[in-house]
Amino acid sequence: MIFRLERRSLILISIFIFLLIISISVYYLADNNLVRRVFFFPDMNSFSGEVRRVPRQASLEDDVELFVKEMILGPYSIEHFRIIPENTKLHALFLRNHSVLYIDFSSDLIVTESEFTIMPSNMMAMIRKNIKYNFPVLEEITLSVDGQTL
Repeated sequence: MIFRLERRSLILISIFIFLLIISISVYYLADNNLVRRVFFFPDMNSFSGEVRRVPRQASLEDDVELFVKEMILGPYSIEHFRIIPENTKLHALFLRNHSVLYIDFSSDLIVTESEFTIMPSNMMAMIRKNIKYNFPVLEEITLSVDGQTL
């Protein structure tokens, strides 16, 4: 009887350890598909970062495109302000030689009906800062609105 109880305990402990190993493996495998990105948004006094975990994309160009789309969505925190007006659309994004980035936005980036208070030159600098911080391999970033370089 005592041997049987010990055997039952051993089986339960083995099952628990097996499930623990499976759970940890699944956690790490699923987490490898996410990448950490830092988004800098202005607040009342300065800039501060928001860390987001976004899905890793198939290429650097796709990673940058997802990052820019996340920037357009705006901050999670209500203490932060948007960098890009919410109606802005991403028209095109091209990456050349893994170091030169071209981004074209809709005219809503600089012509907006809302009470958007960031000057276009500051907005462009903040967009570049965000991209450069998260993708340091990029050497040159060219921003345009409806095909017109800024």
